[in-house]
Amino acid sequence: MRNVLIPTDFSVASLELADKTAQSLEGESLNIILFHAFEIPFFVSDVFDIRGKLPYADLVTEAFRNACKRVKLQHPKTIRSIVIRHQYGNTAAVFRNFVDANEIDLIVCPDFYVYQSVHSGSVNPVPLFQKGGVPLMKEFKPKRKLVEEEPVQEQTPVQKPAAAGKRIPETLLTKDHHYAVKEEYPAAIHIRQNTV
Repeated sequence: MRNVLIPTDFSVASLELADKTAQSLEGESLNIILFHAFEIPFFVSDVFDIRGKLPYADLVTEAFRNACKRVKLQHPKTIRSIVIRHQYGNTAAVFRNFVDANEIDLIVCPDFYVYQSVHSGSVNPVPLFQKGGVPLMKEFKPKRKLVEEEPVQEQTPVQKPAAAGKRIPETLLTKDHHYAVKEEYPAAIHIRQNTV
């Protein structure tokens, strides 16, 4: 089981990284840790707001929670859990302690990732990821497309067309055979069609 760290700005769009990670690492068992870093507060009272909530409590919306559940349900064999973790601090040493405490095996930070500050104390995690000493996933494997196999059609033995003067019994005519006969013997088919 791998513990995979994925940066988040608590938007539904940011969960696309979790979805692409699950597709790329299909067949493995993953614990996904959605990560956001905050500046170390100057006062102890700044750790929690007036109501005693964490700084990201208002950022985690019901839509974000539902999107997390959807991603997990889309990859039931790959994703074991999705959790939200944060850290206070913007130094490599603090981040290494976080990595060790959460036993992080892989960090997802693709080249196209753009940091979004969503809180006055938010910290850009990319420099921390680069100094964290943990392997970085910068590219995703292309999504596999399921190729539908065409059903095998039973082939009936093709009868050789009869001579121009002979009539082929109705039971031996197939659609393909009928057209083949029409191409080779258009007059015979024309007469036959008029007589019926």
